Amino acid sequence: MGRVKLEIKRIENTTNRQVTFSKRRNGLIKKAYELSILCDIDIALIMFSPSGRLNHFSGRRRIEDVFTRFINLPDQERDNAVNFPEPHYDRSPGDINCEIEELQQEVNRLHQQLQMTEAQIRIYEPDPSKMTSMEDLESTEKNLVDTLTRVMQRKVDNNHDTS
Repeated sequence: MGRVKLEIKRIENTTNRQVTFSKRRNGLIKKAYELSILCDIDIALIMFSPSGRLNHFSGRRRIEDVFTRFINLPDQERDNAVNFPEPHYDRSPGDINCEIEELQQEVNRLHQQLQMTEAQIRIYEPDPSKMTSMEDLESTEKNLVDTLTRVMQRKVDNNHDTS
């Protein structure tokens, strides 16, 4: 006996939705991991569970590094890189309103993520006029020295890998 083909639509029962998310999340992460190894790619996944809990995965690189790479793409390349599924025309107005609300929440979450990422980037590009104390300057210097050390170590590691 084979599996029953599920109709792809929102699961109305909250418990069933959470259980399905938990099971499928692990499968999605496994597939992302396999894809990253097989194709030698950088990959990052961000998911918010039905309860709003953050789940994320990245392959060989830190998730922040993958996002920074994405953010640094030219706008044209970034716009072409994001593919959205085709719209479904058989939805009821209630489904569409629910989806609009979910998309608005997603936009808000992504906006917050962008602000956090921009704040992290500002650590590496500090504004000297906003540094008002010796402590600020020393903290900035420490961050820059730590970053430089990591870059130099990565350079050494890459030179060893290609030798």
